[in-house]
Amino acid sequence: MTGLARWRRPGLWALVVVLAVGALAAIAIATTPPGDPMDPEGVGPAGGAALVAVLQQNGVDVETSSSIDDAVAALKERDDDTTVVVANTRNFGLGAATTLRQESLGVDRIVVLSPSTEQLKALRADATALAVGAAIQVESRCDIGTVDQGDSLLGIDTRYEAGSDATQAKACFPLTIAAGDGGDEGEGQHGAGLLELPSTSGHPQLTIVGSTTGFTNGVITQEDNAAIALRLLGASSRLIWYQPDIADLVDTDATGADDGSLLPRWIPPALAIGAVGLLMLALVRGRRLGRLVREPLPVVVRAVETTESRGRLYRRAQDRPRAATVLRLATLDRLRARLGLRRGDSVDTVARAISAATGRPVREVLDLVAGPQPTDDAALVRLAQDLSDLEEKAHRP
Repeated sequence: MTGLARWRRPGLWALVVVLAVGALAAIAIATTPPGDPMDPEGVGPAGGAALVAVLQQNGVDVETSSSIDDAVAALKERDDDTTVVVANTRNFGLGAATTLRQESLGVDRIVVLSPSTEQLKALRADATALAVGAAIQVESRCDIGTVDQGDSLLGIDTRYEAGSDATQAKACFPLTIAAGDGGDEGEGQHGAGLLELPSTSGHPQLTIVGSTTGFTNGVITQEDNAAIALRLLGASSRLIWYQPDIADLVDTDATGADDGSLLPRWIPPALAIGAVGLLMLALVRGRRLGRLVREPLPVVVRAVETTESRGRLYRRAQDRPRAATVLRLATLDRLRARLGLRRGDSVDTVARAISAATGRPVREVLDLVAGPQPTDDAALVRLAQDLSDLEEKAHRP
């Protein structure tokens, strides 16, 4: 039985360790965030590695950039035959959008997948983004070169309406809303899944696609998604695949200067108002100190009682040097007044005056008023008696 129990204990600990490791592994797997949509190196269903591989097989030079700085550096290598794609607009900040627009004026085309209205404004695109609510399949009903008549795209989740100034915009994949589903709009076409805006002085040719999932590994092979993606992104010999990082969410101004803060813009004014309010409250409610006011004591405390109490405190603390210093300073102050000396006169001057008044040698007077400190109570009592005797004799010129 003893041997069996001896074997059971290590087995129990081993089981506990195995269960703990399994639990940690399960937690790690459950808490691992999924890859970013359209990650050019992502091989999962949400990645874009399949599209990148097909583009490279067709002779397209694909360059990936994970930040706006990397994208700008790639754009500085001027090449007219270049397309830029913003594959994941989740981290596409307005400052990054403005910078990309400014630095890509010489490229063939910018393709943006599912941008918001604010991002479109930063790109100077006269269009409005409206959510569809679900990834749906829509037929093209257009022929614009990159999209053929009858192409079917699966995964459209955003519709776009061109503004009044975008008269030359080309729309594909129109969305039809039945009566009663669109509120007061009624039945008819309301926006499109793809808008193509011609180049202007403010931006190059811009293609807005209301789909991100349609070009991912899991959906790219369905319907005409692959053909549409290859025509959009493979029209140029060079493709800059810009996958914004979370750092690109920080807004920058038109010159690219970072404001250095992720806080809302109303925080500094609110803090300033709060500080002014606290200052005003301190001025209104603060205590003002006026002149000293004498207050009569309820009892009369004699000076001798105060002196005796202080002496008892010195005795209890065994602070003989402090007591001796107090006695000597008090004696010197009284003798200065009696001998007509000034309060600022040095100890040597006072000692010579006391010597002249008492007839004692100057060295003996200096030992009394500025000599070594007493080491015991007897020496302290003797010093007090000698100082009192010296003060009494100084009365006699």
